Amino acid sequence: MSEDSAQGSTTGAARLDAATTYAPRLEALDQLRAYLVVLVDVIDQHPEASMARDEAHWRLEELVDELTRTPPSAPRVQSRWLRLVPVLREVRPDVPIPTLTDLVKHAVGNP
Repeated sequence: MSEDSAQGSTTGAARLDAATTYAPRLEALDQLRAYLVVLVDVIDQHPEASMARDEAHWRLEELVDELTRTPPSAPRVQSRWLRLVPVLREVRPDVPIPTLTDLVKHAVGNP
């Protein structure tokens, strides 16, 4: 996957627009799940092998796994998200972290 197409897959404007902030919780949860599954693939295809990439990948997979639970645990989801953010910023600075953080909070609620 080219760098341009990888960035296009993760930028927030197309997939995480302002309307998602106010979407019903189940729709927000579905959108978060779908976006993070795509992000796993994007991280897998990152051209530079590094410890940060590997850590971002396994932390992201932990979060995706937690989101498959019915219902997901809000404290665990938010905890996993907080641990993922620093390495995700390093590996994929184009990911819209503030928008995703809002979506995580809306999708699972605050603990």
